[in-house]
Amino acid sequence: MNLAWGVWFEPTQPVKRICELAQLAESLGAEVCLIADEGTERDLYVTLTAVLLATDSMIVGPAITNPFSRHPVTTAAAIATLNEMAPGRIWHGLGVGGSRVLEPLGINSDRPYTALKNTFIENRDLLTGSSVGPAHLPWHRGRVPTAIAGRGPRVQRLASKEADWVILSAKALKELPATARKVRAAGNAQICWSAYLAYNNQERHRVLRHFSYMAIDAPPNIRKEIGLDARTASRVKEAMLKGDLEDAVQYLPESLVDIYAVTGTPAECAAIIRANRPHFDLFLLPMNDETECEAHIRSSATILNQASCASD
Repeated sequence: MNLAWGVWFEPTQPVKRICELAQLAESLGAEVCLIADEGTERDLYVTLTAVLLATDSMIVGPAITNPFSRHPVTTAAAIATLNEMAPGRIWHGLGVGGSRVLEPLGINSDRPYTALKNTFIENRDLLTGSSVGPAHLPWHRGRVPTAIAGRGPRVQRLASKEADWVILSAKALKELPATARKVRAAGNAQICWSAYLAYNNQERHRVLRHFSYMAIDAPPNIRKEIGLDARTASRVKEAMLKGDLEDAVQYLPESLVDIYAVTGTPAECAAIIRANRPHFDLFLLPMNDETECEAHIRSSATILNQASCASD
């Protein structure tokens, strides 16, 4: 059975380039292209529309948008509009949002789990033809699969029971099997596993840079485990919000890469992914780098193909 995979972009690059990278990924077998909603980066829905038009059959969607920076009804209308353009090619992804998207907007994410749950229910109702108060989308047709991303157990239970997909991101590799068992036991949601591939020293450094986002929003027990005290976390956060990941990375232990990424030679990475095939249904490749995305997509596609072929 072929391994299903997709790419996940933060819109830090020009939309035209993201479209070209999505086309490359599709030509190499990627089935899904998800775009993050970062508020101060390129607009989520403009980018999704462009990717939708630039690719042949890729599923596209937000991964993730949040309950705070956009009104839930506006979000539902945007998703419905995309689905009207390309029925069957749209997903809707929600999460609580993180520091990178909310802090530059001056938003205080009060009661994030409750806000996420309420927004998910409102969006689901609107996208299945129901009214939410005075809001209704009578022109919307079809069904849009939903995905929820989150690291906390309450969010993962919500996703398992109510959504079509659970997105597992920044999940310690050793915890994936147990987490997948809990997700599958709690409901019928399929699992998207998002993990960085660090198959050489250059990629290890890039991965560590991007873990600055994960580290500052990590729960206290995770921060303690990786030795990230409040003062250090504050420095990482300051550098990250300035966009200076090279400054942020000096405060992060390199052990993070081995805990949270798939590491080793390309063959070793393929073996790790192959061994974890029972624990996910779709592999998501995070794509944050500015300059060498093409090479990383090609190398990663080769690794994923090796993982797939070896398991057939």
